[in-house]
Amino acid sequence: MENAADLTAKPRDDDQTIRRRDDTHVLAVVLARAGSKGLPSKNSLPINGRPMIAYTIAEAKAATSIDAVCVTTDSSHCEAVAREMGVYVVERPAELANDTATVDSAARHAVETYEKFRRPVTHVVLLYGNVPVRAPEIIDRAVSKLLQHGCDSVRSVTPVEKQHPDWIHRLEGDRLVQYRRNSIYRRQDLEPLYYHDGAVVAVSRASLFRVRNDDAHAFFGIDRRAVISSGGPTVDVDSADDLKLASAILSRTDESAAPPRDYAPATRVVQIGDRLIGPMQRTFIIAEAGVNHDGSIDKARQLIDAAREAGADAVKFQCFRADRLVAADAPTCDYQTIHDAGATDQRTMLRRLELTPENFRQLAEYARSVGLIFLATPFGIEELEFIVNEIGVPAIKIASPDIINVPLLANAADTGRPLILSTGASDNAEIESAISRLKNVGAGDRLILLHCVSSYPTPPQCARLARIRQMSSRFGMPVGFSDHVDDVAIGAAAVYAGACVLEKHITLDRTATGPDHFFSLDPDQFRNYVAAVRTAEAALGDGRTALDPRELQVRERARGRVVASRTIRAGDLFTPDNLTIQRASRGLCASEWETIIGRQASMPIEAGGPITRASVRSLAQEETGVGSLRK
Repeated sequence: MENAADLTAKPRDDDQTIRRRDDTHVLAVVLARAGSKGLPSKNSLPINGRPMIAYTIAEAKAATSIDAVCVTTDSSHCEAVAREMGVYVVERPAELANDTATVDSAARHAVETYEKFRRPVTHVVLLYGNVPVRAPEIIDRAVSKLLQHGCDSVRSVTPVEKQHPDWIHRLEGDRLVQYRRNSIYRRQDLEPLYYHDGAVVAVSRASLFRVRNDDAHAFFGIDRRAVISSGGPTVDVDSADDLKLASAILSRTDESAAPPRDYAPATRVVQIGDRLIGPMQRTFIIAEAGVNHDGSIDKARQLIDAAREAGADAVKFQCFRADRLVAADAPTCDYQTIHDAGATDQRTMLRRLELTPENFRQLAEYARSVGLIFLATPFGIEELEFIVNEIGVPAIKIASPDIINVPLLANAADTGRPLILSTGASDNAEIESAISRLKNVGAGDRLILLHCVSSYPTPPQCARLARIRQMSSRFGMPVGFSDHVDDVAIGAAAVYAGACVLEKHITLDRTATGPDHFFSLDPDQFRNYVAAVRTAEAALGDGRTALDPRELQVRERARGRVVASRTIRAGDLFTPDNLTIQRASRGLCASEWETIIGRQASMPIEAGGPITRASVRSLAQEETGVGSLRK
């Protein structure tokens, strides 16, 4: 094996903290071909109620050293699982999905595709979708060593044991002939050898793209290193027996007892810019600047700054021409009349709230320069074409009143952009009609719904947040909340209710004249709103049953143990009359009560004394192997 000495010198030096360069970007490429001669469609076969590939995706997402995850596959099932789990999917072409295609060629294609639409990659982690069981932290250890040493590649390896070359033979007829002549009979005398177990391959991008026709392994580079898998097995599934083994190992862990929240087959994931919207994704918070700029580009820039400082993900404005949008006699709503200096018609009110096309260009550029996604709501087809073709918005927000605007919906769907559709003041029939219309033109898989109550402000008791989960379950797509409640805590409540997106109005001055200022949040309130949402996300966790280290002391000291309720002589049978459960520092766990009852004491035990495994005769024999065939 290459650089075997590296396996024994400082075997855990890869665990040290590594200072990464600012441009370092580690991409995990999960390889999942549809075909397999040994075990057909193995990457998507279920293990304990979860597709096999989901285990690898989950491990890649959990690895702290990985910046992004993508799946390269020609399997529609694997693609669906990957999208549900919120990772980037590269459709593998047929020439890279046959029996003769190499792993490195498929990986290069995935990297090049990812870089075309995302960002440059410096290091690549190759993970096989048919390896559902890996040693703990093996991915992070491999990447850490790769970055620390600046080597070309790092592979995970497992020690060779009984199948050691010095202990295997070849057959000449029926005669056994040593594969390597030797007289070694003790395992500890065997030369330490290792095999690549398939858990992880970490390579530099430069090495991955090193291709030589005379060397199929050229992409491993010159400086090849290894990390030894420890703390658990690696199971590479190629047969039905491998599948059973993986299932048995995973069934022992709490996490695999049921599909975790990072695999939610009922709800798809939608991508906006570099953000994924859907279950188990960070809540996408849109600061709705709307018309709170009062027609001033300077105020609009200040709103962008406030949104960024508060921690929003995107900022959104409204794009319209008042004379095209409303008729001259269109009256204002009561809340607009009250809060906009007595405005009596919409056209007059909206004219002073317009931004010019050049204003939009400048604002979009400015928002992107400070790290915000720039969005806009078009109120007509001309405005839609402008924000798509000239501004380049990554998604289109359709306002609640336009859920019945058939031409606007059709044109928005034709852009191919993700769509965010608000549902305020709409009945079920109107919502279902709009969704059906968008699905029929192929936009259903990029649609996000926003539950909305078109009341300004909305009283908390009228928010109907339970509607969020109901809509998500009914329509099978991400659902958010367009929040008009005058309360900074409602956003967090919406997250608990299942919201993937939050849209909330922001203003510089809640007392300013204008239709929306009074129910918007000022910058400090918006900052608190975002903080409450992030706290809610952290509190929700990932839905998995796992023991928190903080619970260990309580677990140890508050759980009952089996103790003697009275003096017990050697040879006495244990019964409910001479045993009890108490919190104690020693003794068998209370869960072993039924195992102990009816067995004999192997020694005298005083009243209050702990019942240990050594004090139960048959258990003591099992522990030492007496009367059994154990070695």
